Amino acid sequence: MTDLPLNLPIDDKELNLVDRFRQSRNTSVLTIMFTDIQGFTRLTEERGDTYSNEVRKAHDALLVPVIERDGAGWVIKHIGDAIMAVFAEPSTAVARALEIQEALRKYNATHSDQPPLLVRIGLHMGQVTVEDKMSLDVFGRHVNRASRVEGLAEGGHVYMTYSVFDSAKSYLAEKKEEGAWVSHGRYQVKGIDEPLEIFEAYRPGVVKPQAPKGAKKKSNFPRFAPAVGLMVAGALAVQGYLAFTRTTVTFEDLRVRTDTTNLMLDNQTRLQLEGEPEDHLRKCLTPIKPGNHLLYYDVSDSSRYYALLAVKQGKNILRPQFEESGLPGLLRNASFQKHKKNTQTFTNSTNYTTYDDVGARHDHKADISLTLKAAQAPATVGKSHTLFWTMEWELVLDGQKVSSDKLIVEHDPASADPTVGKKDLWGDTRHKYVLSYRLADANAQVGILAQYAEYK
Repeated sequence: MTDLPLNLPIDDKELNLVDRFRQSRNTSVLTIMFTDIQGFTRLTEERGDTYSNEVRKAHDALLVPVIERDGAGWVIKHIGDAIMAVFAEPSTAVARALEIQEALRKYNATHSDQPPLLVRIGLHMGQVTVEDKMSLDVFGRHVNRASRVEGLAEGGHVYMTYSVFDSAKSYLAEKKEEGAWVSHGRYQVKGIDEPLEIFEAYRPGVVKPQAPKGAKKKSNFPRFAPAVGLMVAGALAVQGYLAFTRTTVTFEDLRVRTDTTNLMLDNQTRLQLEGEPEDHLRKCLTPIKPGNHLLYYDVSDSSRYYALLAVKQGKNILRPQFEESGLPGLLRNASFQKHKKNTQTFTNSTNYTTYDDVGARHDHKADISLTLKAAQAPATVGKSHTLFWTMEWELVLDGQKVSSDKLIVEHDPASADPTVGKKDLWGDTRHKYVLSYRLADANAQVGILAQYAEYK
């Protein structure tokens, strides 16, 4: 295990890597993954640097391809035996973490003559930008949280904060045979003032959940809760009449981080709430009129959680039942290879839902086709072979062809800087489709991705 400092240093190059990944996925919220090898220091002391380096190579060969497959995640840095990576989608981060643990179990089964390779994984999610620009201070705080969460886990286990769990819970509910979850409660960790609620994702029948060992667990109830309860009861008795003559809304177990996430009402009003995300009851400070309303919050530019609210005259205590609604997309990687055809076609068909400003539901079906072609131009004196990438697409929405065209982009594989760009293909008042590409070396990552209209 690598002993990480309380404030993990991040240099400009690493921050730029994160920002490029963020921009390619057009999101201001990232999920940060930390991993490290349990007992690596002891292993090095007992068996020497040569053996431990071979273990680390095997570790990297297992983890990195899983993290970076299909461009879903990106490894930002290696810190000894630890890896720091970022993901755009929290559910994907959880899925890949569980996949890593399964790959390690298979590896250990086929290398029974060696000490088992046990890896602990921690996940945390948060907004990493201020006014759409990367902030080292903001990103650094989330990095430190992820590293502290990882430090609580034992090898073979995946821990996450509430922000990740709340966004990935639908995935865990759907994949009951592959992934389940449990809450271990709130724990105090180094360098962070408020306790963190720790959740664990695990594979049922394979891994038994395990609470953090040696960590300080915090009680859910304050020391003077009974006295505070009497005071609150008295105040409520005095103000009881007002509670029934005006409309108020209090949310029960909402658990949405309104400090980093916009909780929106009817596509136009951002709600302000009292208290903290872990509080059982949170009063809404923003007036809400009696009637039916649509409540939502975003995880990314293409993933949103909706809940329908029925507000009555007087006092309301509501527990919104959020359901995930994701927009479709087709994101693929291709590489130029000499003496090969270098033409690939990808397709995707997806049903999805959007809601308009009055809460009416609209069901859609998207059929996406994407063809990537790479051709190499002859080399000239002092210049390498330039690659020409042709991106040809067809987008059919609800049975109607809304976009069909091609784009040719030139890229020098010898350039240290990638060629990136995007092009709007189609849009309405609720969402739009964008062509996004990133060309680096002899590789291309191209996507036709749907985004909510609020994202530019």
